[in-house]
Amino acid sequence: MTENKMNVEVALKSDSRHIGRHVIIWVLYTIYFSLLLHFFYGEPINIQFIVLSIVYRIADAMLFYGNAFFILPRYFTTKKIFQFILSFSVLLLLYFLYRLIAEKYVSGVLLGLEKDKLLDIKQMLSLTIFNANTYIMFSFGYYYAVKSIKQQIEIAQKEIAIAEKDAEIARQDAELAILAKEKTLAEMAFLRAQINPHFMYNTLNMLYSKVRGASKEAGNIILTFAEMMRYATSTRMQQDTVDLEGELDFVKQYLELQKQRFSNNIFIDFEESGDFSCYRIMPMVLITIIENSFKHGELSEPEYPLQIRAIIEDDVLTFSTWNLKRKDENPITDKGQTGIGMDNIKKRLKVVHGDAQEICVIDDKDDYAVIFTLNFNPK
Repeated sequence: MTENKMNVEVALKSDSRHIGRHVIIWVLYTIYFSLLLHFFYGEPINIQFIVLSIVYRIADAMLFYGNAFFILPRYFTTKKIFQFILSFSVLLLLYFLYRLIAEKYVSGVLLGLEKDKLLDIKQMLSLTIFNANTYIMFSFGYYYAVKSIKQQIEIAQKEIAIAEKDAEIARQDAELAILAKEKTLAEMAFLRAQINPHFMYNTLNMLYSKVRGASKEAGNIILTFAEMMRYATSTRMQQDTVDLEGELDFVKQYLELQKQRFSNNIFIDFEESGDFSCYRIMPMVLITIIENSFKHGELSEPEYPLQIRAIIEDDVLTFSTWNLKRKDENPITDKGQTGIGMDNIKKRLKVVHGDAQEICVIDDKDDYAVIFTLNFNPK
């Protein structure tokens, strides 16, 4: 059952209950009014009396609802005073003609009352005006009561909507506060890690000079690692965005080190397309995605290499990875190498790049994939 169909059914049930309540009220009112005529005016309760009571109450109901539901909502304004007077006069005329027909034909012809018991035109007119005043006043009161209730409901709904909006803003502020706190903690950890980066670089350069004579391959590994550490511990990592090309170079260096680490026994299919030199991105996003591939991946099967695609097209970056999942629980690399998990990355991406970015993680039984897109020129 669709939502629209359910809403229609609920509305119909509500309308039927509303109409039912009105019918019950008029039935009870007809009984009450008839008993008053019987006890105070001695009207006999017989078939003629019951029929006439029902006929006249129908006329009263027509006057009441005609004014409350049709005339007042449409014409009761200063700009439509002429239409209001005209429609109100027509309603009163119809009310009078109905009662006249009821008196002459229903009472006189169908019920066979004697002519001397029938009211003349003058009596009918005065009685009609007297009754009309009562039900017109009732209709005005009902109209304003319903209007007031609707206004109160609308005000309540607006207040609820405002409260929900305020709650949503408060929730967003709370999330931003959490992100700000996490960023502060990350910056503190970053500063603690930079006790003396020059000491680390000098030490690595010393090791490089000592090792390269014995093993050129080992020397290249140390040199590559030193360049990676220089980039990762630079002050630019504290900025909201860095050069995309530098981030991609950092990924390439990381992949090369992993190949050396596992003696080229891991298989990687890396492809890139486009000019990456003109764009900026939040730091450490791409390397975190790559680390998760190593964490989950079975990369020793040549027919199932780690697939990495970096594509820039129409100012949109698409960076994706796919790998076969490991059967054991031990990842290839140490868990959490950068200390920045995917959940944290998603939150920070939302703050830095807003809705221009999207990151999708596909964690199936046999394979693991990440698709990251970033629009550098959102409309």
